[in-house]
Amino acid sequence: MNVPLAVALMLATRLVVATTAAAQIADEEPPPPAPIPSRFEIGGVVGLTAAFPEVGLLASVPTGPDAAFEIAVGWMPAVIYDHENAIAQAQVRLPFKPHLRSRKSLILGITRIKAQKDGADFLGGSSRNNDAFVRPHAGVSLQWPLGRTADLRFDALGLFTFEGELPLLPRATTTFVWHAGGGR
Repeated sequence: MNVPLAVALMLATRLVVATTAAAQIADEEPPPPAPIPSRFEIGGVVGLTAAFPEVGLLASVPTGPDAAFEIAVGWMPAVIYDHENAIAQAQVRLPFKPHLRSRKSLILGITRIKAQKDGADFLGGSSRNNDAFVRPHAGVSLQWPLGRTADLRFDALGLFTFEGELPLLPRATTTFVWHAGGGR
C-alpha cells in the first residue's frame, strides 16, 4: 500500500472518530446550582470617585429573596484638593441571576458627597452655602467568595451629573465583605 494513501486513510479515520465522539450528548444535564441565600453583609471599602481616593464601610441588608438595600459611608482625604469630602450612598442591589457564584448585580441608588470645609464644594470650586453634591447613580457589582464567611466585591458605578462637559462621573470600589457562613 502506498504510504501517503495510508496516512490519508489514518487521518480520515481519526477525524471521523473524533467528530462522532465530540457530538455525543449527555442523557441528563446537571441541575443548576442552588440560589445564593439572602444574608446580611458588612465590609470595608477602598475606591476612587473620579480621581478622589476614598475609604469607608458598606452594609447590605436583604429585602427579599433576591434584592438587598445597602448603605455606604466613606471619607475622601485631601489628596487632590485642599479639603476633605464625606460620601454617603443608599442603593438597591438586584442580582441578574440568583445562582451565579460571582453574584453579578445591578445597582441603582443615590450618592451624596459633601466637602468638609466651609466655602468649598466636591469638585473643587467654591460654594457660598457649602451645598452637597447629590446625584443618582447606577452600575454593576461583582462578588466572589474568598472563604466560608468572606467575599471580595468590585463595584463599577456612574454618578449622573446632568452636565454637558462631564455627564457621568466614574466611581470604582473594592470591598472585603463579611457575612454569616453557610452560603456561597
